[in-house]
Amino acid sequence: MRGYYRKYLFIVLSCVLFGALNAALPPRFTAAGNPSLYKILQERAEMNLQKLEKSRRRQYQSLLKYRADVVMPYLIAYESDVNLILTNPAAIKSNYDEIVKLLEHGTKFEPEFYLSYIARQTVSDERIEAYRKAFLDDGLREIMQSSVDDIDLYRKVSLWCVARLVFKQTSGRDQTPLDITQKSLYGRCEEMQILFVAAARTVGLASRPASTPWWAHSDNNHAWAEVFLEGEWHYTGDMEAAYFPDQTWFSGMIDKTVLILADGSLASGDDEVLITGKYDTVINSIRNYAKERTRTLKLSIVAAAGEPLPKVSFGVMVYNWGSLRSLIWLETDAEGKFDLSVGRGAFYISAFKDGKKGLMLVPSGVEENIDVSMTLSDKPFADEDLLLIYPSNPMEWSQAPEIWNEGVKLAKAEWNVKHKSFSERVLPFQAEHADSLFVELCAAVRGNYDQFLSFVLNNPPLTRQFMIYLLNEDPKFLWQASAEQFEALHTFFNKFDSEDYGDEELASLMGPNVHWEELPRAAYSHKKKAQLYPKAFVQKGKHDAKHLDKIMRWQAKTYKIEGEKALSGLLSLEIAVKQKYLNALQYRMLSVSIARANGFSTQFTRIPNLIKVLLDGDWRYYNVAKQALEDGAGTRNPQSFELKVSCVDELGFPLNAVDTQFSVNRYQDGAFYPIVYLEQKSKGVFGAQVPQGKYYLQFGYRNGDDKTGFHIRHIDGSALDKIELEIASINFPKTWDAADSEYVALLNDASLPGITHVLIGNHDRENSKRVADKLSDLKLEFLWLGFEETPDAASNYVYSPAWKELVTRNPANAFRTITLVNTDEGWRIYDGLWERLP
Repeated sequence: MRGYYRKYLFIVLSCVLFGALNAALPPRFTAAGNPSLYKILQERAEMNLQKLEKSRRRQYQSLLKYRADVVMPYLIAYESDVNLILTNPAAIKSNYDEIVKLLEHGTKFEPEFYLSYIARQTVSDERIEAYRKAFLDDGLREIMQSSVDDIDLYRKVSLWCVARLVFKQTSGRDQTPLDITQKSLYGRCEEMQILFVAAARTVGLASRPASTPWWAHSDNNHAWAEVFLEGEWHYTGDMEAAYFPDQTWFSGMIDKTVLILADGSLASGDDEVLITGKYDTVINSIRNYAKERTRTLKLSIVAAAGEPLPKVSFGVMVYNWGSLRSLIWLETDAEGKFDLSVGRGAFYISAFKDGKKGLMLVPSGVEENIDVSMTLSDKPFADEDLLLIYPSNPMEWSQAPEIWNEGVKLAKAEWNVKHKSFSERVLPFQAEHADSLFVELCAAVRGNYDQFLSFVLNNPPLTRQFMIYLLNEDPKFLWQASAEQFEALHTFFNKFDSEDYGDEELASLMGPNVHWEELPRAAYSHKKKAQLYPKAFVQKGKHDAKHLDKIMRWQAKTYKIEGEKALSGLLSLEIAVKQKYLNALQYRMLSVSIARANGFSTQFTRIPNLIKVLLDGDWRYYNVAKQALEDGAGTRNPQSFELKVSCVDELGFPLNAVDTQFSVNRYQDGAFYPIVYLEQKSKGVFGAQVPQGKYYLQFGYRNGDDKTGFHIRHIDGSALDKIELEIASINFPKTWDAADSEYVALLNDASLPGITHVLIGNHDRENSKRVADKLSDLKLEFLWLGFEETPDAASNYVYSPAWKELVTRNPANAFRTITLVNTDEGWRIYDGLWERLP
């Protein structure tokens, strides 16, 4: 009986404790004050745990009983089950505690809004970690306490981010907030987004990620953050230029865009929600940018006889990197209709249903409403030669006060101190090791030095080949890998002679991850060494097509494609290995890992069911669903035709195009998938061997940032040996503009011995770094002029007082990237991201 009373007393005290703890929360965030929302989130959280193994599920179920409020069930319900598997539940508990402490001070937001944009833990595809307490201890607590209002808080958080991240182009796998602040101090635009959104949410600023999957006017994409200030969503890009919201380098390009997509979870009535998924809502945020200049697309899709077609899948597409690419896929209503807010730039609509298809251009315009009626048929798309227009919008640039500029300098100096500490840590090795390559590698791992050193101390001396591979490949592996992951890759690398492989072949064999999923945790051991792949993956056989068939048949027997039974999201390898059911994407990713484990250089593709494998020196497509090599005719032996394309101007003269502007695309279920890029054979002549089949050739080019030429041709190469085409373009840009004297004058105080290429743009600007990378990739020597001095810039970077003066006079100049090229006609200029040099 005594034990019974103790148990009863514990339950009573627990209930009292729950009540006392929840008493501090706003009532609408408690189970008692908001029972309907609490019940919904509890049920969703329990459902989200169903596919987890029992012990991990019980850990999360214990968290659900921790306190009777809406916060914990939301945190568990709105993170992917894959991320919950990867996460130590203690990290969620830590984040929860900080969210509740923040919430105890009260909030003006409704629970759904607060949960979606302040409590939400992840920003993009990064794993969950306990970053909130670490961020508060790293200065955000003082910032939060000293801020007088939300605008002040926003600006201080922006400077805090400047001190912890410098833009650097890297791979697509996301770093976590603590990866950024403790290990790398570098990141691409999505890491800038992750850092700011995570920091803003930590201090109670509602924030969400936003992006354009593809620019319409330029070959690239971009991600940034939105922050809720004074009752409205605003955007922010470069943190150092964030004094005024809605002012960043792309502010003058808003009218060039088509859609801007933001991410939420619990939908708000004020948002234009396009898709509601299991964990996320996709929000069309274009009206927050274009304001009254936004257009409304009123789409109606009908059959050939004119009757409405219900539930039609359609994609909004723009030309980017040689092909039409989708921004988003949506579905019409029961009457075949859909209304969508869009920008002023031109775009395509691609629709598909039951074997019928349609492709229609929506041109640029200023009209308020665009009525589009689209007819589907089974005929090939018509050939087109078009000029797509992308207008600029007016933009008044405001000058930040000098105290802000001083704050930016101090924040950058703080970053430099941290950056320098990474370099100083390896100084002892410079005295002890004559191998400068090893010292360079020690510096390249940056804040991940302890894990790398642990790996080195427990393994034989590293070969030069392995060190070169690590330095040349994804730097994020160096920043994120554990000692065991380093060892697993090292063990696998030593099975092969790297000198037998080209750079692309070696990267396609050694890559430890496939499609930007989390690095695989090295859970496999053999002879006391960590292994990248489980032993079961390796199937005996000769290195040929039959061996590839054998291992793919083994995969088909071991794993099944059943999306409803599969986990959600991108599976890291150690999770995928343990599953019986996978969705089609996960299955294709696992196919790449299995092929690599058996020594095949293999690449992931976005084409359904297809991966790309190197066989006998040729890259071949392999259909993992059919377990067979595939060309356009679906046969084992490669059957192809020769495609030859002549590109001329209006007078018939050959154009100086480049091969990346051409793509041969497979059309499937409404989407275009580039399978072959043409190679330049001579001036104006391009060609390739293409697997037999039916395709669409696409060719495009940028004529400045306001015009894009686009050509599409249907090709039926099902039973032909050779196809020759000619494309005549009257708008193809032949030269850059002549440089104005004020820009040439900037070169007067700079040393130009033998230099024919000059980049004007600050050392830490994203677009300037992109152009610098382009020039470096072309092996060109160039001078780089900026308006700030810095000790850590590239060796060819020079501070220009004259450019500083122009920036001071016109703050918009700080966001520009200008390239000057000295030609026979004098200095030529391009303002922005050029596609090719003159």
